Amino acid sequence: MVRPLLRVFVLLVVLLTLLGSLSPAAAQEASPPAEQAAGTPEPATFRAVAAGLIEVLAPSTANVVLGRISLPPGASIPFDPTDPSAILVYMATGELTFRVDVPMSVARAAGGGGTPTPPEDVAADTEFTLHEGDSALFPGTMAGEVRNAGADQAAAWVVDIVHLIAVDATPTP
Repeated sequence: MVRPLLRVFVLLVVLLTLLGSLSPAAAQEASPPAEQAAGTPEPATFRAVAAGLIEVLAPSTANVVLGRISLPPGASIPFDPTDPSAILVYMATGELTFRVDVPMSVARAAGGGGTPTPPEDVAADTEFTLHEGDSALFPGTMAGEVRNAGADQAAAWVVDIVHLIAVDATPTP
């Protein structure tokens, strides 16, 4: 039981470290703020707003994190092909363009609100764009990228789900 909790803790530390690198570094209070280089896009930001563990198909657990990602125009983020997390994305504002190496399905926003349209299939290595109200469920261990090709800031709600399988410890002789 300790080993899965340790793995969850390590995954959270790595995730928070990686996400922390997306935001600009802070200067000392006495230093004047640094100017952004001309033509350099603002960095993408991610803010986790809720997280928890839930037991699924005992003895394994799932780590679930709800967050909000924001990408300025021109910003892009690669997907880590070794990350086992499934990611559910719901576009709040703007639009984001994706390309992943696996087949996908995308739910488009309903015209007058309410239930989204039936899922639309997207072939692997095909570029697709999510607009406000659209959503997609990305499987784990996929390569690709997300970018804001629009002229406005884009923001999306993100649910990150990692299924952690408990492994029995092997006693040492």
